[in-house]
Amino acid sequence: MIFSRFFAPAHTSAKPEKRIQAIESLSPDKAQEKTILHELAFNDEDANVSLAALNKLNSFVLWSKMSQIAKDGRVKKAAEKQVNDALLGNSSLALSEHDKVVFLKESASAELITQIVQRDSALVANDELAKALIAKVAKPSFTQFVLFNGASTNLQNQLVAESTDVSVLQKWLKKAQDKALVNKIEERISAIAEAEQKPVEFKKQLTLCLSKYQALCDKSDVEVVMQQKAALDSELTGLAGQYELLSMAEQEDYREKQSRIVEQVERYIDRIKPEWEAKQQSEQLAQIRALYEQQLGHAKNQVNWLYNERLCEATLADVATVNESVRAVEATIEQLARIDSNAQLSEKSKAALVELNDKLERFSMQQQYGQKLLVKLGTVEALGLKLIEMSEAQNNTDAPETVENIGRAEIANTEIDSAEIDVAENTEAIKQTFDEAVKEYRLASAELIRVPQPLTERFDNVLSKVKAQEKAKKNAINDALKQVRKQISVVDNLISQGKFRAALSKFVKLDGSVKTLSEDAFGQIEKRFKKTAEDVSRLEGWQDYLAAPRKPALLEEAKALADTPADNIKARSNAIKYLRKQWLTLTSVVQTDEQRSAEDAALQRDFDEALERAFEPCRKHYAELDAAREASLKARESIISSVADLSEDMPIDELAKAFDKLSKQWHSAGQVEQSVYEGLKQQWKQSSAPISKRVNDWQSQNQVQKRKLVEQVKTLVDAEDINAAADEAQEAQRAWKAIGHAGKREESKLWAEFKKANDAVFDNLKAQRKSQNNEANSQLEALIQSLSSLEINADYDVFNAAISDVIEQSEALPKPQRLKVQRRIDDIKTKRKAFEREKRNQAVVAKAEALVGLLQAGESASEDDINAMTNTLGKRWATLIEGASSADTTHNRAWLTVALEVACDVPSPESESSTRTSVQLQMMTAKLENGESASARELLSQWLSHGNISAEEEHLKQRIINVIQTNPEVVS
Repeated sequence: MIFSRFFAPAHTSAKPEKRIQAIESLSPDKAQEKTILHELAFNDEDANVSLAALNKLNSFVLWSKMSQIAKDGRVKKAAEKQVNDALLGNSSLALSEHDKVVFLKESASAELITQIVQRDSALVANDELAKALIAKVAKPSFTQFVLFNGASTNLQNQLVAESTDVSVLQKWLKKAQDKALVNKIEERISAIAEAEQKPVEFKKQLTLCLSKYQALCDKSDVEVVMQQKAALDSELTGLAGQYELLSMAEQEDYREKQSRIVEQVERYIDRIKPEWEAKQQSEQLAQIRALYEQQLGHAKNQVNWLYNERLCEATLADVATVNESVRAVEATIEQLARIDSNAQLSEKSKAALVELNDKLERFSMQQQYGQKLLVKLGTVEALGLKLIEMSEAQNNTDAPETVENIGRAEIANTEIDSAEIDVAENTEAIKQTFDEAVKEYRLASAELIRVPQPLTERFDNVLSKVKAQEKAKKNAINDALKQVRKQISVVDNLISQGKFRAALSKFVKLDGSVKTLSEDAFGQIEKRFKKTAEDVSRLEGWQDYLAAPRKPALLEEAKALADTPADNIKARSNAIKYLRKQWLTLTSVVQTDEQRSAEDAALQRDFDEALERAFEPCRKHYAELDAAREASLKARESIISSVADLSEDMPIDELAKAFDKLSKQWHSAGQVEQSVYEGLKQQWKQSSAPISKRVNDWQSQNQVQKRKLVEQVKTLVDAEDINAAADEAQEAQRAWKAIGHAGKREESKLWAEFKKANDAVFDNLKAQRKSQNNEANSQLEALIQSLSSLEINADYDVFNAAISDVIEQSEALPKPQRLKVQRRIDDIKTKRKAFEREKRNQAVVAKAEALVGLLQAGESASEDDINAMTNTLGKRWATLIEGASSADTTHNRAWLTVALEVACDVPSPESESSTRTSVQLQMMTAKLENGESASARELLSQWLSHGNISAEEEHLKQRIINVIQTNPEVVS
C-alpha cells in the first residue's frame, strides 16, 4: 500500500498542473478514461482542470450542461462561449441539427436565439420551431426579423393575424415588399381599427337615436311626432342586434334608458293629442274657407273673362267651363256646412255668388248686344281710316306710320255699309259721318253690363288717332307760318344792319319756304312778305358795284397762297376758307351762271384753280390722316374681335389680365372718324360688357376682401399681444397675395392703407423686441457674471447646483442670449472636467508614490509615515501588501513580474527574454480561450498578494517599482 502513494495515477494528483498533464494522455474513446474525464470536467475544484477535461471530451452536450451548472465564473463563461461558438458555427465542435433545435427550444437565451437565427434564417422555415422561438424571445424586433427572413407564407399570415399591436403592424407594413403580405397587413390593421371603432360607433348611433327620440317631446305636431316615432322605433329595432358589442352593465344601462324615454314620449303624445285634433279640425275649416275664397275669386275671373274677352265669339263649351267654376263654389259651401253646421258666409260673399249666377243667366242676351256693338265699332274704324287718308292726301304727304295700327285686318273682316262711307266726297262730310258713327257706338255700348276691354281699346285707339291727325295737321300749318315769319324778321333785321350780302342769301331761303305754304296760310303773311321782297330787289344792284375792284385782289392773294410752301396745314386750310368766304360775299346769290359776264366767269375760274392748287398740300395731309384712321379702324376692329373671343369660362384672374390688356390697347389705338368711332364704341361696349361686368364684380369682391384685411390689420395696431398681432399680420399679408386685383382706382389706395397698418404693427414688434432684447442682455450679463464667479474647484454639489440654477434662469431668455449662456457653461464644464481629470491623475500619482514608498520603506520608516502612505494608497492595496488578500496566486512573483512588464510594455532584463516570450504566449492563449487576459492591475494585485518580499526577490521589487513609476495608472 505504501507504494501506491508513489505510483498513484497522475489525474488524482493534488497538483492541478499534473492533473492537466494527465488529461492530455486520456482518450475519450475509451470508456474508463472517458469516465475519468467526465469526473475531472464536472467535479474537479480547479477551473483549469475542468476546462482541460471539457476540451478533451469536446462534446456540445457536455459544454451545454456545464454552461448551466458551473459554479466557477471562468468555467461558466468559457462553456457559454463554446456553446455559442458551436451554435454560431465558429468552432469545430460537432453539433447535430436535432441537438441544435432542442437547445434552442429548451436552453438558449433570447439573445443567443436572436444571434443564431440572424445568422441562419433557414431555421425559421420550420413553422413550429419558428413559433416556439418567437414565443421564447418575445421581442417585436425578433418577430419582425422572422417575418421577413425565412418565414413561410403560412407563418407570415399567422403572425399578422395574431398581432394586435397596430404600431408593430405599421412598422411591418413599411418594411414589407410582397404585395400579398402588404394586403394582409393592411387588412389586419383595418380589422383592428374597425373592431376598436365598432363599440364607439354603436354607442354614438344609439345615443343619437335616443336623443332624437327624447327630442320628440319638444314637438307639438302629433302627426310629425308619430311619423318620426315609427321611424325611430324601426331604427332602435335594427340597433338591438348590436348590443353584444357592449358590456353587460352598458347593455342594462342603455336598455333602461330606452324604456324610460319611450314611456315618456308615449305619455307626451297622449297629453297633446286631443288639443292637436281640435286644432286640425280648425285648420281644416280654415283651409275650406280659403278654398272657397280662392274658388270664388276664380269664378269671378272666369265670368269676367267670358264678358271681356269672349263676349262676341264665346261657344257653349266656354259657357259650360265658367258654369262649372260657379258650381264648384256652391259645392264648397255645402262641404263647409257639413263639417261645421254653425259656419256662416258673409253677406258680401252671398251677394257675389248671386251676382255670378245672374251674369251667367243674362250672358246670351249680352252676347247679342256685343255682336251688334262690334259691327258699330267696325263702322267707326273704317270711317276713321278714311278720314285720316283723305286728310293726308289733301296735305300731299305720305300716310303716317300710325295709320297701320288702326287694325286693317279687323276692318277687312267687318261688313260695312258702303253707303255710310260714301256719304260725301269731302273731308267735312266724312268727319260728320264719323261723328254720327261714334254716337251710335256709344248708344249701343250702354246696353252692355260691361264693354269688353279689347273693344274699348280699339274704339279709343281710333278716336285718339283721328284727334292726333287733326292736331298734327294744325300744328304743321302753325309751325310753317312761324318759321316763315321768323325768316322775314331775320331778313328785315339784316337789311336794317347793313348786312346786305347776308340779307340776299337769307331771302333766297325765305322765298322757297313761302312757295310751300297753302293759299290760306300764305294769305296770313302775304302783305309782310311783299314788303320784304321789294327791299331785297333794291339791294342787288349794289352788290355788282362793290365786287368789281375787290375780286382781282382776292385772286392774287389766292395765287400767292398757292405758291407758298404749306408749313402749317391747319393755317393753310383756314386761309383757304377765309378767301372763299370773302369771294362769296362779292358774288350775287340771285344771279345764275348764265347771267354773269364773261370777265366775272374768268375771275371765278382762276380763283377756283388757285385755291385748288393751294389746297393740294392739305389734301395730301388729309389723305395721310385718312390712311392712319383706316389703320386705327382695323386695329380697333381687331381689338373688338379679340374681346369677343374671350371666354367667360376662363379663370377669372387670367380673364382680368387679358381684358385689361385689350382695354389698354383700345384706349391707345389711333383716332378714327367721329361717326365711325361712335359705332365702334357701341360694338366695344356690347362685346366687352359681359367680360367687364364679370371682371368688375370680381374686383369688387376683391375690394371687399382687401378692405376687410385692411380693417383687420388696423385693429392689430393697438393689440396687447404684439407677437400674436404680428403673426396675424403676416397671415393677412399671405391672404392679400392670394386675393386678386381690386381695380386700378382702389388697388393702390387699399395697398397704401394696408402697408401703413402693417408697418405700424411691425414697428410695435420691433420696439417690443428691442425692449425685450435690452432686458435679456441685462439678464445675460447677470448670468455671465454668476458663472464667472463660480469656482472651478468648488464642491461637486455646489458646482452642479450653480450650473442648474443658471440653466433654469436662461430658459426664459431668447435663443441668441440662451446660446451665449450655454456656450459659457460648456466652457466652464470643459475646464471643470480638465480640473477633475488632473485631480484624478494627481491622486493616481500619489497612490503610486505611496505604494512605492511602502515597498521601499525599511525599519527606519516611522509609523506615522507608514500610516499616511497607507491612507493615501487605500485599504485594498494596503491589505494586499500586508498579505491578507485571498487573490489567485497560481503564478510566482518572477512570472508575475515579467507579465506585469509585458502588460505595461516595460522592457525586461535580457536574462528574462525566454521567460518573457513564454509569458506572452500564455497570456495570448488565455485571451483566446477566455476572451480576455489579466490586466496590469490584476497582475500587480497577484504580485503583492504573495506577502513579504524575500531577499531573493529584492531585484523583482525594483523592477516592479520601475513599472509603477513608469505607469502609475496600474494602482488607479
